[in-house]
Amino acid sequence: MDTEELILRILGDKNSSRIYRDEPILRTAAHMKNYMPPKYREMRKVALQNGRRERTPAEIFCLQGRLMADFEDDYDYTGEFIRYFPTYQSMSDSQLRGYFSWRTQVRRGNIRKTSVSFVFVYIYELLNCIGVSSPEEGFQTLKNFYTLYRTLDLQIERYMQVWLRDFVVYYGLDVSLLEDTPTSERDNALAVLIDYNSRSDAALYDAICTLSSYNPKNSRYGKQAPEQMCAAVCAVFRALADYYEKNRKYTLCEAYFGRSFTTPYVMFNSALFCPNCPPTDRTVSVTPLCRYTCSRGKWTCTRIWGKNNRSADLGAVVKATDSLLRQRNGFAYPLKADRTPKYILKLIDRVLTACEQEQHKNAAVEVKIDLSKLQGIRDAAEITRDRLIVEEEEAFIPPPEPETPPDENAPEPETPSDENLPALSEAERTVLRSLLLGESPQDYLRQKGLMLSVVAESINEKCFDLFSDTVLLFDGDEPEVIEDYADELKGMLNL
Repeated sequence: MDTEELILRILGDKNSSRIYRDEPILRTAAHMKNYMPPKYREMRKVALQNGRRERTPAEIFCLQGRLMADFEDDYDYTGEFIRYFPTYQSMSDSQLRGYFSWRTQVRRGNIRKTSVSFVFVYIYELLNCIGVSSPEEGFQTLKNFYTLYRTLDLQIERYMQVWLRDFVVYYGLDVSLLEDTPTSERDNALAVLIDYNSRSDAALYDAICTLSSYNPKNSRYGKQAPEQMCAAVCAVFRALADYYEKNRKYTLCEAYFGRSFTTPYVMFNSALFCPNCPPTDRTVSVTPLCRYTCSRGKWTCTRIWGKNNRSADLGAVVKATDSLLRQRNGFAYPLKADRTPKYILKLIDRVLTACEQEQHKNAAVEVKIDLSKLQGIRDAAEITRDRLIVEEEEAFIPPPEPETPPDENAPEPETPSDENLPALSEAERTVLRSLLLGESPQDYLRQKGLMLSVVAESINEKCFDLFSDTVLLFDGDEPEVIEDYADELKGMLNL
């Protein structure tokens, strides 16, 4: 447009043929960097609107999240966002745009590693069913994201294992959705160990491998002789479990994995969660060992409360079994069994000996009969019978040996005495004597600079050969003498 035409247009010249329309205002890079779409300002206003009472951070988060449920952005954000209990309100403008741009790519299937606080905000949205049409879709979206993102960052691992289970229970979904989760697999395996007497060796072996810190399926000998390893590990576990049942206050599984308790429970603990309505009263059994109950809006959980990792104690027993199997079979690669008490090693040795004897006893002798040769055998037997017919001779019966009269001067059997005890040290004798008399040996041990647990373990090891069992139980602050052996030990110590 030339200057003359522009002037005529301004003056309202009707003869001008140019038509003017709205045109976009060109923005510089600096302007675009600070630009905020109006939706963000609308979201910020939500946090300032209060009703009759002040809203909680979780309520504000859910209101803002539902407003932005379908929002998308495309912003190149390179900064970091680290915040405990992250929310939209705790983000700056650029961080907000960075988060929603990252979420846009996640929903399109392009999952990349980002600030862990962004990740938790996205998880909070799904826990509150923001951006999904139903709880079923929310669970699948949450699980799929967890499965993919855990390969990039394991910081979400311990939270997600709990929240996935909470999601199914809280929203009333089918518990079968949790079958392949690590927590359910562990519970199911532990249920097999608890019910070890009625389970097959195959099921028990799989459960032990799942819960043991030492997996015999991955050992050299376990791969070479899997059937023998399975039979040996299961036999040792059953023997040790029986021992705990008879001689300990707690079962083997309680000692290694913890006991079952019912405690108050908070759904989605450590997450920003805002329930839409009070939950209905109900009981949900997720696994044989885990049950959730809601009564009057309050949740409780009954489950095994203990270590959630693989058991190092069980791993030590399994590793010792593998070690002794290698020794007995002359395996080329020996294995050192560390941190295993001697009385357990002796128990394993007895079990393996019994297993070998049972295998020899039940070994089937293969007998093959050639039916085509039976007639020839019969003919030869008849000829031999005819040649060997002789007069019957009276069988010789040897006379009975005279009985030896008892020796009146023979000594009576030895009664237990102090000399019958194993080679106990002075400290071990003093501790054992104190425990038998109901006294505490702590003062004596402090003077000697000894630990009670170490001395008690040593007494058990030295007495094992004599009693084929432990004589002291160490389930409390001080060990206790097993009642079955108390009288015999007192006689040996002349008490």
